[in-house]
Amino acid sequence: MLNKSDVLDYVKSNLGFPFMHLELEDEQILEYITKNTRKTFSYYIPQKVMTSLNTVVESNQVPGKGNEYYITEPDGLEILNVVDIYTTSGDLYMFGHPPIGVFSHGELKEWALSVSMAMDTKMFSSFDYTFEFKHPNILRISPLTSALGWIAVEYERMQPEDLSGVPNDIQEDFKNLALADIMLVLGRIRKRYGGGTLRTPFGEIPLESDIYDEGKELKREIIEKLERLFIPNIRIDHG
Repeated sequence: MLNKSDVLDYVKSNLGFPFMHLELEDEQILEYITKNTRKTFSYYIPQKVMTSLNTVVESNQVPGKGNEYYITEPDGLEILNVVDIYTTSGDLYMFGHPPIGVFSHGELKEWALSVSMAMDTKMFSSFDYTFEFKHPNILRISPLTSALGWIAVEYERMQPEDLSGVPNDIQEDFKNLALADIMLVLGRIRKRYGGGTLRTPFGEIPLESDIYDEGKELKREIIEKLERLFIPNIRIDHG
């Protein structure tokens, strides 16, 4: 599981620390990564979580909106998108869906037919709910109904600040993205020195201003890789 200490060590070692002086303290590096790198990374790889929502509780209902509800994010992280909602199985049972599975091969044909008919019937009924996510934390469910009760909501949120949600198989990509971001910051700092050199009583010292270009290229490579592997969500507002 990834953590801030691993990312900090990776970034500093790839920037030549302790042999090279860094213009940022450890706290400043981690703060930038937490605020900026994490946001960029979450755009491509958000963390998927589930939560429950009781639609009949007044505090969960948006005032004046009969079919809009507040999603409570337990960790206070930004909600990026709602993936799906799951209602109880009662609706399907009403349309003839078998409550349990089969016990023999002979029952399979009738069971499969009942399941298919129940699913098809629900698709053309008023119980075929659709949903829309409205930023920052409102879920709109159609059609308007008072029969929902408890539902499960699967949504995507910003990666947690401790970075524990970064998938194991792409941790290196996150660390390289963090490295690229810090290289860009250091490059901007060093470019402020005239001519890319630091004037001292002992002469001019080169500051390796090309670190900015290296960081820019590295970030481009990581973003292109993430774009190939993951398609970010695009929200379209109608009307």
